[in-house]
Amino acid sequence: MARSSPQNVESLLDRFEEELLLAQGKSQNTGQAYLSDLRAFARFLVPSGKTLLTFDQEDPGRYFSEKGDLSARSRSRILSSLKSWSRFLEVEGVRKDPTEELSSPKIPRSLPKVLSQEEIARLISAPDEKRAEGIRDRAILSFFYASGLRVSEVATFPLERLNLETGALVVTGKGAKERIAFLDASSLVHVRRYTETVRPLFRPAGPELFVARGGAPLTRQALWTLIKKYGKKAGITSPLSPHVLRHSFATHLLEKGLDIRSIQLLLGHEDIRTTEIYTHVSLAHLKKTLEEHHPRGKSSSRNGTT
Repeated sequence: MARSSPQNVESLLDRFEEELLLAQGKSQNTGQAYLSDLRAFARFLVPSGKTLLTFDQEDPGRYFSEKGDLSARSRSRILSSLKSWSRFLEVEGVRKDPTEELSSPKIPRSLPKVLSQEEIARLISAPDEKRAEGIRDRAILSFFYASGLRVSEVATFPLERLNLETGALVVTGKGAKERIAFLDASSLVHVRRYTETVRPLFRPAGPELFVARGGAPLTRQALWTLIKKYGKKAGITSPLSPHVLRHSFATHLLEKGLDIRSIQLLLGHEDIRTTEIYTHVSLAHLKKTLEEHHPRGKSSSRNGTT
């Protein structure tokens, strides 16, 4: 077994982070979150004289007991960090994995939030098209909802991969896998107007479709801020994010009768089970509609019907 010196642990943590980022393809944010979890667990171990190289199977349970108010999601994330670290140590020949028999807590699957079609229309109409940024921002909001792309995909999407005649998009998604998405006729009008009249004025420095004045591509954070700003302007009170637009896109397509397999392809989901959550959203919408309109629903009770 390797000696548990601080230098040795830090060296292994550095190699573990490289493994996460380079070999496993985890994002930098995920890598940093794993290391943060491990360092917090290491501090917990100090009074017992143990380290990240010597803790045993009971220590994660003691850690969670001391934390007390951790949610199932937080427990699952921390345990995932510990399991990944322990598997790494076993592969490296440092020690046997002490977390092998530990199971993660079940996380209740929450339904994604969606906007109504009327709210989507208000949001897309919110930018002031008398300004160059307004023309761009309406194109961005239209593009998000029409395509169902992730925020990272919108931020990096190159103009050359959009067919301005047909509205077809060639999208490079997770794992560098390509898929086809589409813009509807209305959204294509807004995007065309932006590419023809505004984008050249902003002097784009690279291939990205959406750029700021000065030519730099819009970051994911800038797109989040933009959506929140126009949501507030449109009077939308529920929390708003790029993912809400993606959820709304999928849910509205399902409500209009598009089959779940086609929605899976458009979203770029590898596993159909990831897409199937939208069937629950659609059923929730149906239940609410029935309660509002059924002769013996809630609205009938309020009106005194029995």
